[in-house]
Amino acid sequence: MVAIERVTLAEFKVVLPLLERFFAEEGFDIPRAQIGERLVELIDASDSAVFLARLGESPVGVATVTTSTGIEFGLSAELEDLYVVPKARGAGVGSALIGAVEGWCRSRGCSLVAVVVTPEGQAVHNLVDYYSGRGFQESGRTLLYAHLQPERAEGTDDWEETEAA
Repeated sequence: MVAIERVTLAEFKVVLPLLERFFAEEGFDIPRAQIGERLVELIDASDSAVFLARLGESPVGVATVTTSTGIEFGLSAELEDLYVVPKARGAGVGSALIGAVEGWCRSRGCSLVAVVVTPEGQAVHNLVDYYSGRGFQESGRTLLYAHLQPERAEGTDDWEETEAA
């Protein structure tokens, strides 16, 4: 039977290897230290949650979720990461994690939960069908990113030169 628990800092060392494995298997080039730092942030923040799945005593899956507020949907959520170790796939672990995420989102008053499917995830795992089978629908929207550079500290020469130009 799958057991799901919301992660606290006490489970950090159990969850971190699952997320590291997820990003490595999916080909994301994310430094190990960054995964750990962001995991702590997600665990500590009131607008996000991390869930751990166990089969017996074995940790076999993880899900992360964040929320944001906007005009169109009010409070909404994004299922950021969902990972199940290969040996536990097909045992309902992913569905149980999605159920926990949806329950947490409902309890907070979210109007919806979204998930982004990467081209790689679709090619390898057919994630559109996976998520569609769990109630998610394609929106027809296209998600675009603009990576932002950190702002320069006030009082630096570079900042003053940029402002003067």
